[in-house]
Amino acid sequence: MWRRWNERGSLGWFEVRTRAGVYVLLAAVPVLAVILAAGQRQVRVPGLAVFLLLSVAQAGVCIALLHAGLGRYLAAGPPPKRWLVASAAALTAAGVLAGAAAFPAFTRPSGTAVPVSMLVAMLFGGALIVALTPLLSLRALTALFLVSAAAASGLTASVGRSGAGAYGQLLIAASLFYAFIVGVGVLTCRSSASTLRIMSELDRSRTEHARLSVAEERLRFARDLHDVLGRNLSLIAVQSELAAELARRGDQDAAGQMLQVRQVAHESLREMRAVVRGYRTADLGTELAGAQDVLRSAGMSCRVIGDAAGLPADVQAALGWVIREGTTNIIRHSDATACTIELHILDSPGAPRAVTLRMDNDRVHTQDAGSGGSGLAGLGERLAGLGGSITTGHPPNGHFRLEASLPACGATAVSPGPGQRGTGVTPETPAP
Repeated sequence: MWRRWNERGSLGWFEVRTRAGVYVLLAAVPVLAVILAAGQRQVRVPGLAVFLLLSVAQAGVCIALLHAGLGRYLAAGPPPKRWLVASAAALTAAGVLAGAAAFPAFTRPSGTAVPVSMLVAMLFGGALIVALTPLLSLRALTALFLVSAAAASGLTASVGRSGAGAYGQLLIAASLFYAFIVGVGVLTCRSSASTLRIMSELDRSRTEHARLSVAEERLRFARDLHDVLGRNLSLIAVQSELAAELARRGDQDAAGQMLQVRQVAHESLREMRAVVRGYRTADLGTELAGAQDVLRSAGMSCRVIGDAAGLPADVQAALGWVIREGTTNIIRHSDATACTIELHILDSPGAPRAVTLRMDNDRVHTQDAGSGGSGLAGLGERLAGLGGSITTGHPPNGHFRLEASLPACGATAVSPGPGQRGTGVTPETPAP
């Protein structure tokens, strides 16, 4: 159960819970209809059966209408079918008429209680207004609310016009009661829909931010390569054409031109390696700070525990790559809200000095973040060259953990033997 809850994602489950809370308002209509019938001293059985059936039918149609309205409100999709709106309105009117047929007290005012006509109108009219809430603007919703309140009051006044003078005060009180109950339902639905829209926009913004960050990094790398290689490649093309023309003429300078082409090509290769080396160099301190900034911009909290001071440069570079890959996986494969990065240096007497890096996040997505890709496999090979390893799994707290361990002596570690070759990734448990 908890596994399915985590796989659903925070936004998905928030939407499910919010929608369910609003749907319950409409699903309670048949229950309230039964309570209303149970409180009447006299009922007409055939009319009561129709009344209860119509309450169930109207609740179902209103839930479908509300579901379609929320979909349009959140995603600007197509409006609900006209027949669905017409069916909800027709069932509302039929339910009020069935109430008049089911309860003899419907046409007789009560001296102490809210009139039955008002309760029936509030039950069916309120359900229809709640179902229409996501489809209407605030002005139209307010107008519909006031019209429905006036219609319910007019209906009650018409069936109870033969009552005593005190009935007018009761009518006012009943109208206020109608406005309060239906108003609470409308506000609940409206606020829930607005909250869902804000959460959806935030999630889209988070996804767009991550996409733009990747695009910006690609543009930067492409710009650097263009600046470094563009001039040299153009020079190679020109000198190659010149060498070809000289060779066709039998000029001995053609060989000299090709040697210059080779020299430019070697220079271009060195410059390209410098660009790639600068791009691929992963300083541990820089990567820790970058991970915090990236995760926080994606809406997650990030806490770093430990210090990398005193570690060799190759060890810091390897752990920096672990941080970079782990951060990428959290953004791409999880719906995490918090991440903890711990760096432990084990320096016990009589034991080789070692360092362990752990990255824990509190939620993972359905896509397997620990297998199936080349990122962790490449990290395993990189760490294996330093005598280390990388594992993925779930600690007892149910979080997802990426853990890398390697000797703190760095490149002096023994290279892996034939029996140790592979990716170096050891899944403790299958990643979700």
